[in-house]
Amino acid sequence: MENSAGLGGITLVVAAVVWLFIFVPGYTKRSQIKETTKLIQAARRTEEKSRVLTDDDRLRRLISTQRGFSIIFILATLAAIASVVAATAQNSWWFGFAIAFPLSLGSLIIQRAAASQAAKLAGNIHRARQRVRANASKSQAQMAKDRQWSPNPLPDPMPEVKRGELVQPLAEVIEISAPKKSLASKEIDEILARRRAI
Repeated sequence: MENSAGLGGITLVVAAVVWLFIFVPGYTKRSQIKETTKLIQAARRTEEKSRVLTDDDRLRRLISTQRGFSIIFILATLAAIASVVAATAQNSWWFGFAIAFPLSLGSLIIQRAAASQAAKLAGNIHRARQRVRANASKSQAQMAKDRQWSPNPLPDPMPEVKRGELVQPLAEVIEISAPKKSLASKEIDEILARRRAI
């Protein structure tokens, strides 16, 4: 019996040592990882807030606003209609109608305002891009006008051969039908020995 109690104590000590050296550092690393991810997310949020929005970003936001409020409008309108139908049976549903109807009306107004601003912004972006394309096509046309065609000068004719004058051939004619004799290794060694002797 004493042995089993001693083994239990040793097992408990081993478990405590394992817990101290393996699990505790893992938990501290987890907290460090959580803190670093929080810092990275906060830095990203501040960077996004400080970044200047371009016209494309504003257009994207307006379109997403329009879509979101159109979904809210549809759901609130369905809730208002359902509450009117339910109010015929029980009068307490008029409170649901009183909440759903202004919500659907407000979401419709916000959705229409976002749609009109998005249409204006899209028109401005389209006009700016058309202006850039027109300027680019004008500059290309101007460059094409500046590069007028000029004829390449012809080379001077070859001088005529005078009598009695030695004319060297322009190129050495190589006969392909007669292959060049290949040298054996002994002949190559002799040629290299003569060159070394010089």
